[in-house]
Amino acid sequence: MRLSIVLPALTLSTAALSSSALAGVFGVGNLLVSRIGDGTTALTSSAAAVAINEYTTAASQSSAVQTIAFATSGANQFTDSGTATSNGYLNTYNGYVAIPGYNVATGTASVTSSNNKAVQVLDSTGSVVNRAVFPTGGATGTPPSPFSGNNFRSAIATSATNFYATGTASGTPNTGGTWYSNSTTYTQVSSTATNLRNVGIFGGQLYASAASGANLGVVAVGSGLSTSAGQTSTLIINAGPGASTYGFVMFDTNTDGSMDLAYLADDRTTTGGGLQKWMLVSGTWTQSWARLVNGAGSLSATSGTGFAGIRGLTGTWDAVNGAQLYATTTEVSSNRLISILDNGSVPTTATNLASAGTNYVFRGVAFTPAAVPAPGALALLGVAGLIGARRRR
Repeated sequence: MRLSIVLPALTLSTAALSSSALAGVFGVGNLLVSRIGDGTTALTSSAAAVAINEYTTAASQSSAVQTIAFATSGANQFTDSGTATSNGYLNTYNGYVAIPGYNVATGTASVTSSNNKAVQVLDSTGSVVNRAVFPTGGATGTPPSPFSGNNFRSAIATSATNFYATGTASGTPNTGGTWYSNSTTYTQVSSTATNLRNVGIFGGQLYASAASGANLGVVAVGSGLSTSAGQTSTLIINAGPGASTYGFVMFDTNTDGSMDLAYLADDRTTTGGGLQKWMLVSGTWTQSWARLVNGAGSLSATSGTGFAGIRGLTGTWDAVNGAQLYATTTEVSSNRLISILDNGSVPTTATNLASAGTNYVFRGVAFTPAAVPAPGALALLGVAGLIGARRRR
């Protein structure tokens, strides 16, 4: 199904940019966390304020490096549900961070069923470079609305204007699954899995997490970064019965061009939930371990009082230090941003980095985007490199 719609020219009001226009440049290697709530109103299924908090990777931070808050009313309003735990998962790629939300004012009831979906795209300076509003016609509109009548969960941008989005839908035709947009045309890339959670790109391949029907784990969407309709979503990491997969991160540890190490976030607070480690063994993804986390930072394979699962997840890997993971926990309010180091031995502790605070909740986590040099700058860098190499000789 190929859908096209021409949107009005992008206009960003002073109110919409009041925080982001004054934002500092994102710090290299810092973390961005999507935060829902205003700190005073209890979180409900109604639309609540959305912000991006920037943190360092240091332990026990009492405040964010900076907070970029989006408008809660007016022409550029951008909000999300306070209790829809599958919503609000931002992603960084190619120098941009994209965050999903809704083009409705705070207090709008049952916001997830609204067809007023929107995406905000920011660059490495913390500036909003694109605000795309989805078609609003519903499942039977011309064109239909992506994720009609249901949850818009995650987004990832490949440029200032191009992005992928995932979620689920209600009604017929089913407009859930994976969508691609250049902010003018919207294409349902794959409808073979129509209830998806987080979207990600690793090794040039588009993936998404799922916890519905036969898709419990991580699916590969088409081949590479497909932008045309009719792609197949194939389950590659089967997390098994009862799995509730949210964030995920994948690595190619032997540099052969294929992902062979993965970590999955599972929000179950029972055995099997929490942070999961998966390895590709003889062509089959196999789970190594799963660990829940409690408020004090202890990790456990089995459930117990005070233990939580996780939802947001990102991380790095290198051959010397192993995998450094960053996650958001599943407490209903004032949940945590934590870090877990996997250096080869099964980890036993997590480090608390920050708390969302009363009447706030953290959702997704991603690294700050790094500036992408312009083609001309890359050419100059190449020349400089050649000159430097000659001098070293």
